Amino acid sequence: MFVEDVDSHFERTKLAGAKIVEDLHETIYGERQYGVEDLDGHHWLFSQHARDVSPDEWGATVMEAVSKARSHG
Repeated sequence: MFVEDVDSHFERTKLAGAKIVEDLHETIYGERQYGVEDLDGHHWLFSQHARDVSPDEWGATVMEAVSKARSHG
């Protein structure tokens, strides 16, 4: 789920006693995010766009992976 202010959202979530399963961090592709587990055991990922990062910078290989999957299917 994308939220407008993930830092504040994270702090409120921690104060409410949620089970944090992934601490707040910035990903290699430019998102700030954290993960929690709800009372039913479902995992939720909350995220906010932090900065633009080109796919080349973080090593995106989506097209290569899609091509491989199609050739094996």
